[in-house]
Amino acid sequence: MALDSSTLVGVVGAGAMGTGIAQVAAAAGHRVIIADASPGAAGNAQASIIRAMEREVDKGRIGRDDADRLMGRIDFKVDALGDDYIAYSQCDLIIEAIVEDPDVKRSVFQKLESVVGRDTVLATNTSSLSIASIASGCGRPERVVGIHFFNPPPLMALVEVIPWIGGDPVVASSAYALMR
Repeated sequence: MALDSSTLVGVVGAGAMGTGIAQVAAAAGHRVIIADASPGAAGNAQASIIRAMEREVDKGRIGRDDADRLMGRIDFKVDALGDDYIAYSQCDLIIEAIVEDPDVKRSVFQKLESVVGRDTVLATNTSSLSIASIASGCGRPERVVGIHFFNPPPLMALVEVIPWIGGDPVVASSAYALMR
């Protein structure tokens, strides 16, 4: 469950938070996969990040090549994500940024567990729900951790890593190191 600079990051949910998390992860040099259950959401995320990169280039904060490299690290799954989570099968870390409903989050984690490896870390971006409650639906709940990005992620360099009593301490430590 080691997370490092080669970590392939999956983001489930392409709303404002998921889009920002994908951008931050790509800016840190990670390859990213982002998808959403809503038709058009991943395409909207792509357009949003393109606009953000254009602003950064126009303001001279980054060069065109750097913006292009960042965009090249993100795989936008533009077809709506159904019950097939196979796109995330090779991810080392998956961060869900979906509706704040524990039943929905548990369901997504169960589907992810059916396609990912034993060492894949599953993280929830929740700011208010119990990590233990979300993890309770998993076959390997010890790999679940809270990784809460503050909004908007590209502008707020603040992330909470939220361990829970049944979580593997190595998972929380690795998540913390990666977020730093």
